[in-house]
Amino acid sequence: MATDTTKTDNEKTGTEPETTEEEAKKTEAAEQTADSEETPEDARDDAPADGEATELPVAKSGGLAAGAGAVVSAGLGLASITGTSLSEMFRERKQLLGQIEAGSGGGSDQVNALYGAPWHATAMINSIFALVAVLLGGLLVLQLSGRTDTRPWVRAVALGGAILGAIGLLTGLGMYFDLFASQPELPGAGG
Repeated sequence: MATDTTKTDNEKTGTEPETTEEEAKKTEAAEQTADSEETPEDARDDAPADGEATELPVAKSGGLAAGAGAVVSAGLGLASITGTSLSEMFRERKQLLGQIEAGSGGGSDQVNALYGAPWHATAMINSIFALVAVLLGGLLVLQLSGRTDTRPWVRAVALGGAILGAIGLLTGLGMYFDLFASQPELPGAGG
């Protein structure tokens, strides 16, 4: 009934109805066509050039090398704290040499040969690992600090490696200079 009153109102005033269903469909189809015509132009503007499609953003920034260096730094830092098979081998070698020398030396020389020299050899090897970890991690942190194209985990791992290396270096130096525990002494030899 509402459509009948609209027709009669339009007939009385002499105006045409605003839009019919058919016209609305045509207008909608025209708008969709216009939208689809704009999309290919926009897509062409955003499309990478021929050589760019194969390049990865990580390859541009050298992220692979930085990530590998950060992991190596963290591994070396951890190894400097926990020890390595290399430091263990040097400790055992020094201990064996100390046993050989202990047969001919006095009491304090025996303690140094059996305990002090292997302890210091382990401390020195661990300190070398720690120093490499600090240098590698520190250089990576400094190099990557101003770059925004580097992934955050690379900087975090590099910083972790530098910190672990610093802890390992302090531990190694403390071991070498007998700061944590003094070298054992024979009773009566200290006097």
